[in-house]
Amino acid sequence: MNDELKMKWHSIYGQILFDRKLMTAWKQVEENKGCGGIDMETIETFKAAEEKKILELLQELRTKEYKPTPVKRVYIPKKNGDKRPLGIPIIRDRIVQQSIVNVLSPKFEDGIFHKCSCGYRPERGIERVMQIILWYVEHGYNHIYDCDIKGFFDNIPHKKLMKVLTKYIADGTVLDMIWAWLKSGYMEEGKFMESNSGTQQGGVISPLLANVYLNELDWELEKEGIKFVRYCDDFLLFAKSDEEIKRAGEIAKRVITDLGLEIAMNKTKFVDFHKDDFKFVGFNFKHWRERRDGSGKYFIVEPTEQSLKDFKKKIKDATCKTLTLSQEAWIQRVNPIIRGKINYYLYPYKAVEKNKQYGQVSHCYLKSFSKQLHAIDAYTRQRLRVCMQHKHPNVRKGFQMVHKWNVAYFCGIKLIPSNWLYYNKMYGYKMEDYIARQTQNWKKRTEKRIEKLKAQGKEYYTGSRLKGIAFNKNLVTI
Repeated sequence: MNDELKMKWHSIYGQILFDRKLMTAWKQVEENKGCGGIDMETIETFKAAEEKKILELLQELRTKEYKPTPVKRVYIPKKNGDKRPLGIPIIRDRIVQQSIVNVLSPKFEDGIFHKCSCGYRPERGIERVMQIILWYVEHGYNHIYDCDIKGFFDNIPHKKLMKVLTKYIADGTVLDMIWAWLKSGYMEEGKFMESNSGTQQGGVISPLLANVYLNELDWELEKEGIKFVRYCDDFLLFAKSDEEIKRAGEIAKRVITDLGLEIAMNKTKFVDFHKDDFKFVGFNFKHWRERRDGSGKYFIVEPTEQSLKDFKKKIKDATCKTLTLSQEAWIQRVNPIIRGKINYYLYPYKAVEKNKQYGQVSHCYLKSFSKQLHAIDAYTRQRLRVCMQHKHPNVRKGFQMVHKWNVAYFCGIKLIPSNWLYYNKMYGYKMEDYIARQTQNWKKRTEKRIEKLKAQGKEYYTGSRLKGIAFNKNLVTI
């Protein structure tokens, strides 16, 4: 709900004035890692004297002498080539913000936040987003308004945000503290810059404040009977007709304007899912299509091309050939990346299975990107073939090891193939079946290549290739 509470929340500040509460918040900050702020304090240096520093911070809070420090402004690249500004608070500010979040978050989760708001919330996330999208699409809500708010975190009006907060919070000390964080400013190239609007991306409390502010949008959509799902500042509206979705889009635009924000028109569009595709949270939703055998319709959900490129880049960054590591160490570097990406790609499958528990028959096809996963696996193995050679590693030497360090070899040293893991999680695909299939496919590809070269009057087993095979069998050294 977004109505003003009759019984607002009092005595929030007093709930953080305990060393154990600050220590809990510090452990959460430590777990999230991250770099230090402008005071040069790092996670490691704070940890070295954590008890002393927590007690000093507690004393400042009890005497109300605590004041936030300006954040450190850094920039991270965006997908479109631009840079996104981040504000990195000092460790002490992060701890206090986390303490306030620990008190406020459960209160907002208890009936204030909408069930279709899924970003930065406990027990909600991409899987919940997928559940909602698939549910609406399967139930005929195929007219979609795909919307993005322009520079959301940078443009939230401070006074309007505080007005929303006062609908729930009556603790003046906490409200003053949040206002001080909003106005703390930032340091960039040694200069202090004021914060006139927005919340600092990188601040612990920013996601909560963002959800509190856009909770106004959520409940206005609810009051108008509009189906939606929101993940932070990105949201989708759903309707069963073109007229309904245009009406929904106008209502959303009006509410966003009233909040002092602006829709990013270059990232916003109306979609007819009977013929148009759309992208959301790293997945490509491909429109309804007829099955070849005429047995019905289906639609496709797969990772976006950008997500797959990011997967490949993460593998490349983790396999730097200038490092000299054991095979076990190399495997330990890439396996977490593979697990993380595949677990993300499995969200649509998990959502389908969850919706089935509520009686939803799925028409979603999830096996359209097997070839891309195989390509990433081949790329990973080739990167490792180069890295695992300690004497002047290069691409040529990597290709010479293809026969020796093949699919079965890498599986034997515990490299996780992304293709196998994806289908194993869904259908229990066995590793031995994966190895047998890949070995057979490799033999077929080799035979086809030999035949093709013969037809062109060329030799497959050239001198250099025979030398490479001999090297793989330890018959010669190169």
